[in-house]
Amino acid sequence: MKTRIVIIGGFLGAGKTTLATKVAAKFKEMGKSAALVTNDQGETLVDTQYTKSMGIDVEEVLRGCFCCRFPDFLRSARILAVNSRPDIILAEPVGSCTDLLSTVIAPLKTLYPNEFDVAPLLIVVDSPRLLSHAMEFETPGDYLKRCQIEEGEIIVLSKTDLVSTKDMPELIQIIRRINPDAKIIQYSAVDNKGLDSIMSVITSHEVSQRRPIEIDYDIYAAAEAELGWYNGLYRFELDRRTDLYGLAINILKSIAGNYKAGEIAHVKLMIESESNALKISLVDQQVSIDGIKGTRHGEGKTMITVNARVVSSPEKLKRVVRESVHGVLHGMDIKIQSVEDSSFAPSRPQPTYRMWQ
Repeated sequence: MKTRIVIIGGFLGAGKTTLATKVAAKFKEMGKSAALVTNDQGETLVDTQYTKSMGIDVEEVLRGCFCCRFPDFLRSARILAVNSRPDIILAEPVGSCTDLLSTVIAPLKTLYPNEFDVAPLLIVVDSPRLLSHAMEFETPGDYLKRCQIEEGEIIVLSKTDLVSTKDMPELIQIIRRINPDAKIIQYSAVDNKGLDSIMSVITSHEVSQRRPIEIDYDIYAAAEAELGWYNGLYRFELDRRTDLYGLAINILKSIAGNYKAGEIAHVKLMIESESNALKISLVDQQVSIDGIKGTRHGEGKTMITVNARVVSSPEKLKRVVRESVHGVLHGMDIKIQSVEDSSFAPSRPQPTYRMWQ
């Protein structure tokens, strides 16, 4: 029996993981199950820890995108298919990844047609960011976002609760200029508007049929190189009941204060104590809560995981995050017991396959 796979790509910070967890919750309500493959250029993923805390079966592909580590992606999908036997596998590539039709979907369809059914490619687009940047596509980063939109078969316009009704036609027009054929779904994670439409696509028998698009890999590589990446894990103990939300907000505010508007692609922070967990995000200068398990207060053994993608040198980004975490915790008389972290700039994409099906 074949396993259905849904690739959920799109902008950094657009809400891909939040969407994936909401889809998984919908499947659970239906008496079915969904599993997830997460992805990162580095290690120590907030998304993996967050989805596991919600009871979702997860495998991860590390140290490179799905396209550049396709054998690892295939192995992860097979592990989930055999061990978890989900009704569907959701696969979320890193937000700086594009060319998914030729490097991930076409190889799955061509080489493993008896194992997997591949749904139409979903691309999640951050609606407020698309409007605010006017999308002239003059920078390498803009080019990457344009390619993501262009190859999408289903375009999910996220965060529509932050877009006025009068601005929505302009938003749709921008998408239509780039990709006239895609189905557009307006979606908000706040009130779940559009989630049923997304579920209709995911639970249907529709398969990916779009041909890959042309990608200039020199510009693509330049877009990835614009960003510094940081992954960090901080362990400490809370000897008293502490407001985890306030702690997280102060760390993110400190990080944001070191960068200009538009430079912060996405910073994800997760705090886990013995009794609860909190995931919170920073995109541009906007903070949003992605999920809370338990109450906002925690105590005992605690861990903070930080994933940051910022237009910055890796060295500066590492210094900024470290100083922000240490500064906030020190101000609360909390002693850090251990730190594991790394920062880097992604190397040029070198896909395992590029197929023009």
